[in-house]
Amino acid sequence: MHKRTLVIIGLGLLIGLGIGGFLYVRSVLSFEPLPTYSTTVIAGKPAGASCQNKTRSAELAIELLNLQDDIIYLAGGDNPISEAQWDATSVRFPYMKNSKRYLLFNDTCFYRSPGKPADCQGDECMTFTEIYDHSWFEMVHVAGQGCYPDASGCAGDEVKPGYVSLTTIDKCQELTFAGPVLYELRDEQGNRYIMHATADDQPTTDVALPSGWTLHEMARRAPLTIQPRGAGHCYYNIVRDANVQSYHQYIFADETFNPERFQ
Repeated sequence: MHKRTLVIIGLGLLIGLGIGGFLYVRSVLSFEPLPTYSTTVIAGKPAGASCQNKTRSAELAIELLNLQDDIIYLAGGDNPISEAQWDATSVRFPYMKNSKRYLLFNDTCFYRSPGKPADCQGDECMTFTEIYDHSWFEMVHVAGQGCYPDASGCAGDEVKPGYVSLTTIDKCQELTFAGPVLYELRDEQGNRYIMHATADDQPTTDVALPSGWTLHEMARRAPLTIQPRGAGHCYYNIVRDANVQSYHQYIFADETFNPERFQ
């Protein structure tokens, strides 16, 4: 076989491998479309449920995203990673560090990992795994992701001014906000979202939002407890704005969540 033929074959193989690798990475980075689901509140945490990572406000959430399986892990268990260790850790594809977020809710209970049956009991409801020499709690399955008012405004963690991202997650968690001041986001259809985290522990209403969306401080005397939706799942809609502030949807304008406007 001539040397020129060998070179052509080699180049063809390299090009093929390069295209295959590109297509693989693109498929891993692409989330599923947002699901359609009933917005009726599912039954809350089971009586006597074990709670993983009960959390007070102002604590830092350290999260690791597995892009291949669309699973988010929370530092927890017997050997959770510290903030200093996390800062010094480099992760490799398909893992990605979720952005640091300071929590604004006052109490929480993760009572079941994704994929565990609804009738599980106690510790049988929890899935832990060892990654990068530390223990992690399997917390969330990412069911789908979209952007508003169009797809051009969102890329990974980045959301452009005038846009919001929306991610539907399967997360069996109860959250309680004690106030006395909460931050409520509203869209033009009457849906409402409560801010649960910021990147710098400094909530602000000074953020560029899509037309018709508003963000304001809301005084609240009684605690607000929210529960997931979607029969057979534990769905929450999570909105993120251009300031990396995140919100849980807690009031729905319709009985069914229709994702059509989130491209």
